[in-house]
Amino acid sequence: MLSTAVIMKIGLIIVGVMIMIMSFIFHAKRKLTVNLAVVWEFLGVALILIGAVPVFSSWCHLLARGTVIAMFVVGALALWGSYILCILISNLSMKNQELAMQVSLLNQENELMLKEIEKLKEDRENDR
Repeated sequence: MLSTAVIMKIGLIIVGVMIMIMSFIFHAKRKLTVNLAVVWEFLGVALILIGAVPVFSSWCHLLARGTVIAMFVVGALALWGSYILCILISNLSMKNQELAMQVSLLNQENELMLKEIEKLKEDRENDR
């Protein structure tokens, strides 16, 4: 039977790998911006290092089995909620950037139309 510390270390490594894979997939599907994907990748690497390097995971021996289960449940819910919020923030950020580009193009088109109107007014005044 595996000890609680070994189960916790394996769990941390698995969660770290899952976070890295999900970040890569969501970034590839353009649901997560680059900066947020990089932050989640760093978090995944940190979890993998905590689970794999004995110096970082020496505290795992101090926890009881029930505490480990509670930590994983609460941690999973917190991570999932944070991940969903990051996806929503990324989505809004990308929409905001797209709208800013559209406004810029409309302003440029508006300036061209105003110049054309001024030119037509001058031509009309010169014809009189």
